[in-house]
Amino acid sequence: MRNTDDAARSPARTTSPITAPSATAALIGLVLALFGVYWDDAWHTDRGRDETLSAPHVALYAGVALAVGVVIRWGWQRRAGGVTAMISGPVGVAVIGAAVTLGSAPVDAWWHEAFGRDAVVWSPPHMVALLGTISLASGIAMIAGQGAAAMTSRAGSVLSVAAGAGVLGGWQVLVLEYDTDVAQFSPLWYLPALATGLMAGLLTVQAVAPTRPAWPATRAGLAYTAAVAAVAVVLWVMDFSRPIVPVIVPALVVADVARRRGWPVSARAVAFVAALFIVYVPYLQIVSGGVAPSTPDALVGTAIAAAAVAAVIVVFDPAPSRRAPIGSTAALAALATLVVLTVSIPRPAAAHDPGQGDEVASVALTATVTEGRVDVIVALDAGTEGIEPERVVARRAGRVVTGSLDEGEGGWVGRVDLDESGRWFVYTEARAGEDRLEAWLPVTIGDDGSVTKSTELYLVTKTDGPTAAQVVVGGLLIALSLAIVGRIAATVRSLNQTTDRRREFVTD
Repeated sequence: MRNTDDAARSPARTTSPITAPSATAALIGLVLALFGVYWDDAWHTDRGRDETLSAPHVALYAGVALAVGVVIRWGWQRRAGGVTAMISGPVGVAVIGAAVTLGSAPVDAWWHEAFGRDAVVWSPPHMVALLGTISLASGIAMIAGQGAAAMTSRAGSVLSVAAGAGVLGGWQVLVLEYDTDVAQFSPLWYLPALATGLMAGLLTVQAVAPTRPAWPATRAGLAYTAAVAAVAVVLWVMDFSRPIVPVIVPALVVADVARRRGWPVSARAVAFVAALFIVYVPYLQIVSGGVAPSTPDALVGTAIAAAAVAAVIVVFDPAPSRRAPIGSTAALAALATLVVLTVSIPRPAAAHDPGQGDEVASVALTATVTEGRVDVIVALDAGTEGIEPERVVARRAGRVVTGSLDEGEGGWVGRVDLDESGRWFVYTEARAGEDRLEAWLPVTIGDDGSVTKSTELYLVTKTDGPTAAQVVVGGLLIALSLAIVGRIAATVRSLNQTTDRRREFVTD
């Protein structure tokens, strides 16, 4: 058995003392947190703004707290080796992820206080939180894989597959808004983001499989798909909006085959992206609740995805023969460029509860959908004196369509014509002096009928564009996000460099 100092020098080969129960507890925390994320997204879509201790938040916080608590214990058990031992190797990935996840909450609160509310997954503070959670999940998976190596074959396999599913689930949150039909950005970015995150996740899964079992990514993908299907059923029973069930397994099969046969980076990237797009593009055209890219978007997205996936493969360096630091640095720079382009060039649709400030007055919104036409009636309560209607605005996946909103009997009446099926967020915008106010409700084009929502006119706190301070702070947060990805990738490379795939497993 190696001592702590030896563990610090060889982080890829040794972890902190753990047992299967502690690894299982951490995985249960991740599952609960992932369900909380999907539930919270559905809550915002169907009901709007929620409280700090809403049920989805409690599930999310409890899951994260359980996983973080286990990881803190693992890190504490390495304290004799000093800080270096506590943040090295797989445990370090988990500890850093736990620290970032906990620290992201006050950063996010400060961001909203300084620059206004936003509900975009790809905003800089949310990306830091997401990648911190992915780091947490990746570290737990690495440690669980080492624990699985010392267990019986069946028990170890179950633990390894469950851990891999947790990693894939973390990366899939990148496209959560697309999968739940509340996309903020153009459909052009859907499949490139899906392919990039999925490749990073599956490379981690392939690296942490305890004895290189057959089809590690495929098996983890099947487990994750089953988990999302279960989440969808639970949300359906609870009468909430549901995510689509991902069809990622064919691409994962290709990735496993390519890895086992030692294909070059370019072939692996092209084959993986082709397998993903060939299945996903027609699937999104027929599934209810997804955001389907147009043919031009799919073609451009294929090229973007292939470049990004190739960069991820080089950065994570899964093939033992690839050890060129210059190549990894260049790939990381290319990936960073793609990330910056993704978050800076496309303008979000600003849907899904954006910029919500103080509530001013109660209203009842009724939207009647007739094919592509949406007729809106706003019933006003007391407290709306001096508020003048301005327009109806419908937002979906990077598109913004405006319509009329005028005074009517007992309230306001408006209309907007929409030419794309799927969920739109329909806003009624108004002014009271210099103050901008709005209220919204979701409608689905292609599902004719009426929907009514009792809600509030609230002050709009979002700005028309980012300030210089927001750009600077956002850039720093993006840099931190990339550093987290780099830390995960470095540990994955280290695991792949290990010639002895057997891990030491020390009981508590």
